[in-house]
Amino acid sequence: LDNEKPAAVVDPVTTGHTVKTSNYGWDQSDKSVKIHIALTGVHQVPTENVQVHFTARSFDLLVKNLIVSFYYS
Repeated sequence: LDNEKPAAVVDPVTTGHTVKTSNYGWDQSDKSVKIHIALTGVHQVPTENVQVHFTARSFDLLVKNLIVSFYYS
């Protein structure tokens, strides 16, 4: 039994909400594109909770632990 490997550590499963928005703006130049998305409360979220993944024609923005109750009416 001394040769047994320790059990793998698994991150806890968390649940959240996915909100798709078409409410955004952008500004572009020859060198860059700026995307503007208004998210109430995002400034209270730690920067490590904000992730973005870019592809050639799209991007996904993930903000963990953002209170989104105001998005649902």
